[in-house]
Amino acid sequence: MLIMESLRIGEKDSKETTLVETKILNTELLTGQTGVRITGLAISEICEDQVSEIKRLVSEYCVGVFPGQTLSPEEQLRFVERLDPLTFTPGEQRHSQWPNLNVVSLSSTSTLPPINGFHTDTSFVPQPPSYTTLFPKLLSSRGGDTVFVNQYMAYEALSPVMQKMLRGLRFRHKAAQLKNLDEVPNEPVWHPAVRMHPITGRRAIYITQPNRCSEVEGMKPKESKHLLEFLYAHCQHIYAMYRHRWQPNDFVIWDNRCSMHTGVFDHGDEKRVMHRVMCQGEVPYES
Repeated sequence: MLIMESLRIGEKDSKETTLVETKILNTELLTGQTGVRITGLAISEICEDQVSEIKRLVSEYCVGVFPGQTLSPEEQLRFVERLDPLTFTPGEQRHSQWPNLNVVSLSSTSTLPPINGFHTDTSFVPQPPSYTTLFPKLLSSRGGDTVFVNQYMAYEALSPVMQKMLRGLRFRHKAAQLKNLDEVPNEPVWHPAVRMHPITGRRAIYITQPNRCSEVEGMKPKESKHLLEFLYAHCQHIYAMYRHRWQPNDFVIWDNRCSMHTGVFDHGDEKRVMHRVMCQGEVPYES
């Protein structure tokens, strides 16, 4: 087990690196409030205390980066299952050997103009995923970053009047852009506009891209449209973002309950291939 000294959040070490208070992991913040790098350990060999601390850190800072990992599909699946029960996006293509693993393979020219904006994963099910993980199998020589945006900060930046207005509101979430839409349940799914995080106790706006979240319960269509457009734009402030530039053997995990993310389709006709594994979260609740 790796031990680091107990340090105040924001304190700097001798190399002027901002550190996070933790007793069992080597960590550093990647921005002021979004993203944390965790080093000096192998994902396939961690103990239960470290699993719990990883969940706490990722849930607090929205995304965790573990450089220098060598993970087989079985090891990635085993690790994610230690976080929460495994889940899979209905309508996506399952791997023939590992049915809870999804191969994400895209070139940017295959999706021009880009159809993917900031989103949270698989929000159209009653219990959306808590954490999503990606492990690269093939990276482009340039471009292809992933950007994450902190939804705690989005909620906290709203006026008290707007925060109060959102209480009790629910948004309708639906499936889109899937390979097999006929496999997706037809029942409408409604989630709270603001959800409470079970680990941090903080509130975050729970929204996704417009073609997957298009109705506010009880509102007229024009009212829904204007509110959702405002919130979706509000949730994309640059100061709340972390942009990850992929390196070979980076293992990245994010918390869908408090973040949105998007790929940057700027890598031309070079392919970018990732292994994606997710685990199931709770039914979203407001408080």
